[in-house]
Amino acid sequence: MSWRIGISTGACTHLPILQVLPDIRAAGACGVEVGTPPNHFDPWDEQQVLSVHQALGDHGLEAVSIHTPFGGLLDLADPNSHHRHAAIGATLTSSTALKRLGGRLVVVHPSDRPRHDENVPARLADAARSLALLADNCASAELTLVVESPLPHLIGGSPDEFAVLLKDLPAAVGVCLDTGHTALGKHWHRFVEIAGARLAHIHANDNRGSWDDHLPPGEGHLDWPEIGRTLHAAQFTGWIMLELSCPGTTPLREYLTRAYARAQELLR
Repeated sequence: MSWRIGISTGACTHLPILQVLPDIRAAGACGVEVGTPPNHFDPWDEQQVLSVHQALGDHGLEAVSIHTPFGGLLDLADPNSHHRHAAIGATLTSSTALKRLGGRLVVVHPSDRPRHDENVPARLADAARSLALLADNCASAELTLVVESPLPHLIGGSPDEFAVLLKDLPAAVGVCLDTGHTALGKHWHRFVEIAGARLAHIHANDNRGSWDDHLPPGEGHLDWPEIGRTLHAAQFTGWIMLELSCPGTTPLREYLTRAYARAQELLR
């Protein structure tokens, strides 16, 4: 099976999205996930949304998904209801932008709060309520809410917690598995099992076993043939998005071209 492999625009958070798109296309990808870091892409800026829509068409790129804003006061599991509502609002704004860009998958972090010293059942319940509201709104807009597997030390980052988040959500809500997150927790196979028929999207990146390095596939310790075998067994048919860190001194186009080619080789 040959999967469609795309690239997240947020590889370098300090670069504006319009500067990144030509390098993604030159690397060989035809699908992108739109990142929303500050100074990269602002889903609240209607003119910028229009400019990105035009640029996507000019470069022959498809906006497959959007990674909604997260972190800080934007957390769907925050005990402060005002902060939760702000996170919900940011997600809804991002979904509207994605709709204008022609995409469908709205990728959300259920929480970025560390589990330590938290009332985990209460935070999971808050996140689940936020996700249920977003699921209804996405369905009304003919979009698909996709819940990403968190890092293992975060709320929702253990398989059992992730299963709790999903259990009462509509069947149309999808799951995005992050290869780096699940590898750090050593739970890749369990997360695939929990996702089941919901598995809709993959964030592909490598690491060396200690940190969420977001390396290109093949530059860390992940077992990519096993990942490919598992996805094939799960009859996965969605997009695999390379979600990478900034290349540092290597020119972005060269870095993305090498990463894309290597991902195609490893996930053939």
